[in-house]
Amino acid sequence: MRKALIIGSEGQDGRLLNLLLTTKGYEVWGIGRPISHSTNYLSFDLATDNFSIIEDLIVKQKPNEIYYVAAFHQSSQEDNNARNFDFIERSINVNQTGFMRIMEICRKNHPEVKIMYTSSSLIFSGAKKQIQNEDTPHESRCIYSVSKCAAMEAAKFYRANYNLFVSIGIMYNHESVFRKDYFLSKKIINETKKLVENKVTSITIGDLSAITDWGYAPDYVEAMWHILQLNKSDEYIISSGKGHKVGDWFEVLFKYLNKDWKQFVKEDPSFIIRKKPVLIGDNSKLLATGWKPKVNFEEMVIRMYNNSI
Repeated sequence: MRKALIIGSEGQDGRLLNLLLTTKGYEVWGIGRPISHSTNYLSFDLATDNFSIIEDLIVKQKPNEIYYVAAFHQSSQEDNNARNFDFIERSINVNQTGFMRIMEICRKNHPEVKIMYTSSSLIFSGAKKQIQNEDTPHESRCIYSVSKCAAMEAAKFYRANYNLFVSIGIMYNHESVFRKDYFLSKKIINETKKLVENKVTSITIGDLSAITDWGYAPDYVEAMWHILQLNKSDEYIISSGKGHKVGDWFEVLFKYLNKDWKQFVKEDPSFIIRKKPVLIGDNSKLLATGWKPKVNFEEMVIRMYNNSI
């Protein structure tokens, strides 16, 4: 039986990976903060705990694949905390240093393992072009993306110098029922349900014309697994390759509900914390390997509304 270790098993991607890999017959081990959705689970804080615990687990279990999907990212709080060194330090420890410790453990004890690290489209947040590919220069604009860039460089170093199989998935926005409530996608779903239940009479959004590359999270974790089945480790953009406006969420939802969304949804620019860049991922490199998304934007929105995977 093949074995997989998911680091960050309690987040959206970790939970979906656990479901996917279990379905594929893997023995899955999960590492994350308390609250277990994994059969074999180790509670661990990547910023403060002793990594000898994880080293012992890797030495004993010898996983075939390791998925590092752990991340410390609270974008809504980052503006206020950017000068707080504790915030900066935790971002670096979870997003960068913890990952480097895992690679070093594998280099010493289990060099044949395949490792997946998930980066973010925010590494391109200062990009001059709205469509990015793997060769687009990194332009970080927040601590989160700075730490992700550093981790990517570390992965390339371990790959080049120690021949470690480390692939990188540059993740664009991906949504599912497991999204936390503070994400825009989940806010839209929750507020629409309140409207239907007559708990609110209208919905206010900062910018209905803002464009994002949204994809379906189960498709994206399938991409992570697919990448680790390839013969060579590399970097791949995982995206839908298409941009949608915030207003498109309401267009799809209210059509499904047989309502006119423009009667209920209002726009108020004062709700905008900061203007976000348009980031659309060119996923042609990954498509050429045989992966392709199965669920389109419209179906994703309806599935989230119906609380289904």
